[in-house]
Amino acid sequence: MFEADPTPADEIERLEAQIDELRESIQRSRRLVVAGRAGAFAGAALLLCLMLGLATFTPVRMIVGISVALGGLVLMGSSVGSTKQLELSLKRTEDERNAAIDALEFVELGDGAR
Repeated sequence: MFEADPTPADEIERLEAQIDELRESIQRSRRLVVAGRAGAFAGAALLLCLMLGLATFTPVRMIVGISVALGGLVLMGSSVGSTKQLELSLKRTEDERNAAIDALEFVELGDGAR
């Protein structure tokens, strides 16, 4: 039912699946960085509009501007950190996969297999 030692091909397949998952996670994290930047910019733009009189000042708009700007900065900062960690994990996993491939013993077919 359960194998004690996975074959090298099984290990490489598992690492390939893990690499695909990490790449998808990195893409999601990068999208969150973009969303955080957009939020930080939108919040700062709202506050600037309120200060310049381009929008009618209300306490609620000021609080929303501050909240969106700070929330965007927090989202961007945490996502940048997560992206770096995921990229490091991806590099390690790719190195493991390459080592597993290099450890395979290939069979020479000789001259008759052309």
